[in-house]
Amino acid sequence: MRKLIRKLVLMMVTVALVVVGVILFFGYKEYQSVILKKPIDTVLIELKKDEAYTTIDEIPDLALKAMVATEDSRLFTRKSVMDLRAVLRAIVHNIQSRKLVEGGSTIPQQVSKNIYFDHDASFVRKVSEYFVTRDLLLTYTKEEILEMYLNIIYYGDGYSGIYHASMGYFEVLPFELNEGQATLLMGLPQSPSYYALSSNFEAAKARQRHVLNRLVDAQEITAERAEEIYLMDVYGGQ
Repeated sequence: MRKLIRKLVLMMVTVALVVVGVILFFGYKEYQSVILKKPIDTVLIELKKDEAYTTIDEIPDLALKAMVATEDSRLFTRKSVMDLRAVLRAIVHNIQSRKLVEGGSTIPQQVSKNIYFDHDASFVRKVSEYFVTRDLLLTYTKEEILEMYLNIIYYGDGYSGIYHASMGYFEVLPFELNEGQATLLMGLPQSPSYYALSSNFEAAKARQRHVLNRLVDAQEITAERAEEIYLMDVYGGQ
């Protein structure tokens, strides 16, 4: 009986290793293919060709802090390619859901995904994203990656990039955003279709409250200041 159990365990381990090997092989192959078509060191150059591209110096400091606090709080302290804590949470959630529905994505991962891939959630794709993200982090600073993210992410209502979102929603340039507008915008990319201001302003305001709470937790603003920002009239001027 023990021999049979050992054989079964050995067989299961062998099958698992083969499956992992196949996933790694095809994931790395896909990574090589996309990098060949669009070399990683040309990404920022291509993005900056867009007249609407907004540099990090043209974006309010509170907007930058809000995005990091909300989407990737360990962006500037993390040494690894992936956020291991977020990945572990995602694995547990995926097991509970019995499908790959969550990926624990960091801002660098989301930049890689938006520039190089579609929204396929396969394990092969996750391997490809890992290698692209690794190259992205080796090529650019965290500030440059955050800048890219703010310029390519979708904010709802047809607005991609912070320039179009600022102009489309509030008719101001990004550097002119007041703190209420900035923190409201930074909450939208998490679920842009749901939080789109034209159709679900109340939900977007609830999301803004979450963003402000994260800023308070990060000690970037006080609770009193958060309340003042929340009450700002985002459509009534500066």
